[in-house]
Amino acid sequence: MKPKFGLFALGLLLLLLPLVVRVLNEQPLVLGNDAYGHLRIAEHIVRAGIPDSDPAMPERPYTLTLFDALLTLAVQVVGSAGAILLPFLLGLGTLMCLFGVIVRSRLSSDVALGAQLAFILSPLFVDSFSQATPRALELFLLSLLFFVLLSASRRAWWSIAAVAIASGLATMGLIPALAAILLPLLLRTVDRRVPQTVLMASLAAFIVLVAVAVPTFLQTETPSFARPVPVAQAISDFGGDGLSLFAWLLAGIGLIVRWHVKKKYYAVMIASSAVLIAALVLPSALVIAHVLVALFAGYALAFFATMHWSFDDIRVLTMLVLVCGLLFSTLAHGMALAQGMPNQEMREAAQALQALPRDSRVVTHPEDGFWVAYWSGKRVVLDGWLRATPQVNERWALEQAIWHAQDITRLQPILHKHHIGALVITRTMREGSVWDMPEQDVLYLLRNNETFKNAYHSYSVDSWTISS
Repeated sequence: MKPKFGLFALGLLLLLLPLVVRVLNEQPLVLGNDAYGHLRIAEHIVRAGIPDSDPAMPERPYTLTLFDALLTLAVQVVGSAGAILLPFLLGLGTLMCLFGVIVRSRLSSDVALGAQLAFILSPLFVDSFSQATPRALELFLLSLLFFVLLSASRRAWWSIAAVAIASGLATMGLIPALAAILLPLLLRTVDRRVPQTVLMASLAAFIVLVAVAVPTFLQTETPSFARPVPVAQAISDFGGDGLSLFAWLLAGIGLIVRWHVKKKYYAVMIASSAVLIAALVLPSALVIAHVLVALFAGYALAFFATMHWSFDDIRVLTMLVLVCGLLFSTLAHGMALAQGMPNQEMREAAQALQALPRDSRVVTHPEDGFWVAYWSGKRVVLDGWLRATPQVNERWALEQAIWHAQDITRLQPILHKHHIGALVITRTMREGSVWDMPEQDVLYLLRNNETFKNAYHSYSVDSWTISS
């Protein structure tokens, strides 16, 4: 099937949507929280080389990752705009790989068109390539591996490329490593045009998994306060950052439609079902599930388009509802992402702390730790990389002792002992993520002018410095 370049243009427009909205609203252009953690490290590497530990948390060892290396290169070329350019280029590359896969696959034209629609009209697609996070690289490498495997011939360089891509994917964690191992094996069972030599990619990914991913996973500390990820997090319509409800429903229908081939492709169907179920509770499996959901949604859309209908108008209306459901979910998530945090007020709140002593630490919610550290230039007690943080449970206990303190005479020694120089409190923290009432715990103690000074105040965030 020839690629539909109108869909390619649609994909580019969706990638640009959050950025355009941020520009119009005069908000910081770098989206998301984690992106500021990676951008901070990339800028540090450009200035001073690869650090042995995280500059924002010296107790946390640092090892250069493939994503940080690419981001550093982008920052070296265009400065902090590299955090915008890199995910966009990865999204562009993923679109090209998608159309390359469609051209080389044996999918019917109806299935191929449906799969392209489901892949592009996806909140996860927009989310991944609007933020400078490793998920953008993971989705690109997975798409590129698909393309290389389907393009593989008896020439050795195709197999070498597959080995290199699978190895890179395997460095990104346990789930990506398992995908890099299983994909060549399963694709070989489905399409015999794929030469046996690409199975070396599975072997390479397995070696990387044993040598890198597993030791890294075992060395991390599991936060005792971590809560199970709710299923709603995998569904964008319920406030998560996963796939749309329409996409999940279509994928389920597509899986049922294709279940009759289970005897011929038993391993593929079982593995696909397992990934889709796992993605509902494991965010790290969403990238792989995105590819499978798009494929099975393509089968579902093709099924509805080609089945016999008593009235053609009903068929047209059904297809219109399904496609519009995918489109509106994607647009809604893109707009929510563009209007999300951090905003200009948060940048100003963090910048108000730049004059603090160099050894001062800032306490805020872990989800906000990256942008606070980036704009303030100060260390934070906790950020979003919880599993990589030494003594993460002790640090969490320290934050809880501060947030829920009710006696200023007991709080002051804690602040001075741990070199706490400031508190950053967002509206989200005030409205449920930490407190339930307006003047609960430390919020009441902030009245003490001898200890706390309001350095910045706005509707969405407050910065409080602490007197020495």
